[in-house]
Amino acid sequence: MINWYSCISECFAEPFDLSSRGQKIFCPYKNRMLPAKIKNYKKKFIYYFKNRFAIVNEKPVIVFGNQKSGTSAIAHLLADYGGLSMTIDIPPLWVPVVFKIMNGQIDFQDMVRRHRFYFSTDIIKEPNMTFFADRVLIAFPKASYVFIVRDPRDNIRSLLNRMKIPGNLAEVNEQVFHEKSLDRFRMTLDASIWGGDKAENYIGALAHKWNKAVDNYLVYRDRMMLVKYEDFLADKYGIIAKIAKQLHLPEKANIRDKLDVQYQPRGDRTISWKDFFGMENLMHIERICSSRMKVFDYKEGTQ
Repeated sequence: MINWYSCISECFAEPFDLSSRGQKIFCPYKNRMLPAKIKNYKKKFIYYFKNRFAIVNEKPVIVFGNQKSGTSAIAHLLADYGGLSMTIDIPPLWVPVVFKIMNGQIDFQDMVRRHRFYFSTDIIKEPNMTFFADRVLIAFPKASYVFIVRDPRDNIRSLLNRMKIPGNLAEVNEQVFHEKSLDRFRMTLDASIWGGDKAENYIGALAHKWNKAVDNYLVYRDRMMLVKYEDFLADKYGIIAKIAKQLHLPEKANIRDKLDVQYQPRGDRTISWKDFFGMENLMHIERICSSRMKVFDYKEGTQ
């Protein structure tokens, strides 16, 4: 529970009256400000009141898809196209909470109630929700769903670019975790969480993670609109207009000047799969993802 008396008092140099009871709060930081701390408290203060009075949107558009599959760009552009409010990422659902929801330790509907503000907008995008899609569909039975898929080799390469991990290692050892401050990704790189063998390397873990994401689409495909990221790259405006039409969203703004905005740090698409992963790791991805790749017409073989 946030102590708002203490938070606000730190923004002032002298004692001041905060309550109807005339309680005096003394600030220990006389005659100086703490910009970073004040900014953090201000952010919490604003969120507290927004969340307190927010109403959950029962009919949002929810965008599913693995991380680094294009969900941010598509959600942003769709919101701008239709003049809609949007939620881009929900920190309360990040690691390790996502895993606790997946295994039933935390109730997703309770998280929605506790964090209403994130779920009050017209478009909601949080990739982690992809991995417990069944619970999301129960919580939002009237929502519209869009699923973004990307070739697993491009998707995994982009994920590793973000983590600054090479794709051709046999293992990610403790030294790599330490040097690159990757502790927050440690659980993500555990294949057993995604349905693989715990002994598999980091490439296998991310391949199983891709499988887990698309499996949830395949189970609920009758409830979701499928968008291939490759089709989006080929015709960004056309795909956004197509999504909007299917969702019955009228065009409210011209988004052509925003089509090439980078909403997430871009991965390196110039390096081939073979050069990035090496043959062994590339073949490992294709072995694990092969059956699902065929469903989305992603061909096996080196780039």
